[in-house]
Amino acid sequence: MSEAATADDWRRLVFDETVAGFLLVDQLGNVIGANAWARRMFGFAAEEAIVGQPLSRLLPEASTVAGGSDHGLQGVRYDGARFSVDAHFSSITRDGEPILLVTIIDLRDASAEETALIARAQELERVNERLARFAFVASQDLQEPLRKIADFGDLMEEAISRGAREEIVHANSVMRFSALRARALVQDLLSFSRIVNDELELAVLDLREAIAFSLAAVSPTIAETSARVEIDLPEVCITADATQFQRLVQNILANAIKYRKPGRPAAIDIKGFCDETSLCLAIADDGIGFEAQYAQKIFEPLKQLHSKVDYPGSGVGLAICKAIADRHGWRLSVEAEPGVGATFFIVLPLGETG
Repeated sequence: MSEAATADDWRRLVFDETVAGFLLVDQLGNVIGANAWARRMFGFAAEEAIVGQPLSRLLPEASTVAGGSDHGLQGVRYDGARFSVDAHFSSITRDGEPILLVTIIDLRDASAEETALIARAQELERVNERLARFAFVASQDLQEPLRKIADFGDLMEEAISRGAREEIVHANSVMRFSALRARALVQDLLSFSRIVNDELELAVLDLREAIAFSLAAVSPTIAETSARVEIDLPEVCITADATQFQRLVQNILANAIKYRKPGRPAAIDIKGFCDETSLCLAIADDGIGFEAQYAQKIFEPLKQLHSKVDYPGSGVGLAICKAIADRHGWRLSVEAEPGVGATFFIVLPLGETG
């Protein structure tokens, strides 16, 4: 291959693959060449269709002064639709003849990219705030079990020196329980961190199948507590990270079973309501409920409304649910009444099935 041919191929590659529209315009003001981006921008299927078009039709407001630039011009597509562009005009030579090279940037693409970057930056800021808040609260909660381990370690040492067996057994029991509590907190912190940091693997999911997976995950607890679960769901699809969606539903189900009324198995209803574009998933229980004023607090990390003695746990399950909903752009809320129960609502868009 000759050097001239190689240079021509290189220029053609740059001309066709650069993410900008290029138009070549002759001295009469007519288009004599266009790259793929320019053709798509103006709605022409092939180069032959755009060749011969007057530049004044495509960019009626353009100044066409070589070396100049026009910002915020109105481009006109083949079908007459208008869109905003920036254009730069350069004089070049082709086969000894001067022609105009018009470089065009579609501001719709630039605006969409800028919007996406801003949204991503805002999401990262929210993620960092959640992690910082969670880490702070977790560090405070860790103080209690670590303090108990230290205190009862001293008591055990003293009891050993005196041969007080019952005190040794008691101190060992408290230290073991505190160590397990500390480990659970650390594991919850890692789990929460993964939820807010891992890349979402979005897929179209059958709603009924996804709910079935969540139920299977808590089926041992359902069987152990004789909980009753009723399901009434439409045949629809959603777009979600399968693992995270199932985790969200699983945590809400586990919460309903955990906070059931004493001496009674939990009764849980899972229903779905659709309009043309969205789904409202409602998960209701007949448990102990809570005051309406705490409807937002229960989604805060490590926040528990009820006694840790009666209802042991770290208080991270619903915070994970909120993080999953936020990452997907869904709305998660709850309504409750003491002694009546709670209903969690997840509003999310329907998935594309085609």
